[in-house]
Amino acid sequence: MRFSYPRSFLSLLLIGFTIVAAPLVFALFANAVAFERLAALSEQAVLGAVKATQASRALTAHIASLERTARQYAVAGEPPFLEAYRSNRAAFAATLRSIDEMALSEPQRAESAAIARLEEQIHAALSTTAPSPDLSIRLAADFARLSGRSQTLVALGDRVIDENIERLRAQAVKSRSNVFWLMVALIPTAILLIASFTFLIARPINQVSSGIRRLGDGEFARAIAIEGPGDMVRLGEQLDWLRRRLVTLEEQKTRFLQHISHELKTPLTALREGSDLLSSGVVGNLNAEQLEIARILRENSIELRKLIEGLLNYSAVHAQASFLDAKIVQLRDVVKRVVNDRKLAMVSRGLRLDVNCESVTAYCDEEKVRVMLDNLLSNAVKYSPERGLVTVKVYKDRGEAVFEVADEGPGIPVPEREKVFEAFYRGTDAPIAAIKGSGLGLSIVKEYVQLHKGRVEILDGPGARFRIRIPRRRDSGEEAA
Repeated sequence: MRFSYPRSFLSLLLIGFTIVAAPLVFALFANAVAFERLAALSEQAVLGAVKATQASRALTAHIASLERTARQYAVAGEPPFLEAYRSNRAAFAATLRSIDEMALSEPQRAESAAIARLEEQIHAALSTTAPSPDLSIRLAADFARLSGRSQTLVALGDRVIDENIERLRAQAVKSRSNVFWLMVALIPTAILLIASFTFLIARPINQVSSGIRRLGDGEFARAIAIEGPGDMVRLGEQLDWLRRRLVTLEEQKTRFLQHISHELKTPLTALREGSDLLSSGVVGNLNAEQLEIARILRENSIELRKLIEGLLNYSAVHAQASFLDAKIVQLRDVVKRVVNDRKLAMVSRGLRLDVNCESVTAYCDEEKVRVMLDNLLSNAVKYSPERGLVTVKVYKDRGEAVFEVADEGPGIPVPEREKVFEAFYRGTDAPIAAIKGSGLGLSIVKEYVQLHKGRVEILDGPGARFRIRIPRRRDSGEEAA
């Protein structure tokens, strides 16, 4: 199922915060409900049991009053004592009714019924029997049983209180356990939600950052598309418009270079031919100063022609920047070709060459790899001192093919290491004897390395040391043999 982003980045943030906060709010609500339920149970159970126990103890006091007035009437036979008995009996009956209306356990309700029956028997005996000492003795025995029943009712109430307290303790333990496991489940859920929304929020930002970085690196072939909220998608469309605009400007620049280079060739050819005619004496003999001037004209026309050819080559590189004729290539064979092409120049300067190439294959454009290595080796030969050592290495590192070219020249200062890959840039520390170049060689190297989705870096010396890494696999993941 494909996630559908909201219209704005702010909406995505608000949705993310809401969903991440939802489990926390649910946990707080669940805890509040659990503790509210626990408080209600404690109030209902314990308070009810306490009231029943208090009423049972009051019933015991009423029984004592009943016994006193009943025995007084049985001994004295005076009507005031009978009236006092009836008044105490009414209070006893009211208390017993209030107990029966409470939420009692079965043993409590049975004991209450037994107390009521026994009291009825005592009342019947007092009502039908004339006052006498024997009646007083009988009433004492009956009230003793009634008082025992009342104490049993009080004991049952205390037992109910203990049971309720134990049940509340068990409920509290259960609630605490539920809260604990709720928190245990909540923590990974919150972490998962936070990670998910972090990914959803960071994804369009990373895509924007990647698109801007590709534009800065001059990678214009791949379109920029942002997957995210509506405003981020529109930002991606604007970046892609900028990419297309830069491609157009790059094409215009390339056409301009091609046209201006072509237009310069005609007067340059005439200038060179004229300097050659002057130097050869076809139009007349020249003195020494005139010959020197003619020589300077000829050499500078040759230098200018090289610069124009460099511009044309640079234009050709940009024209082919989106084309990669890739196949499985044995890199050791490419290195041999490059070394053979530069062997004459190295011999003329007495340079030593150390080539260490493993058997490495890669899925790449053979001609562009050759141009990359040729430019690096050409620079190494150009800047190496007489009888210096030039080193070429090829090896594989995990899924990458690695090239290293090093010399014993002056090296490249750290502040210039980023600039040397810019078109037409020339280093400041080149030896005076070195042949001036067009400043395009390393720019072409970087173009071709990026086309292979690799990277080029300058390592610390001595001398200049370049390292190129390109993937050995196809885009589909298939590795070269």
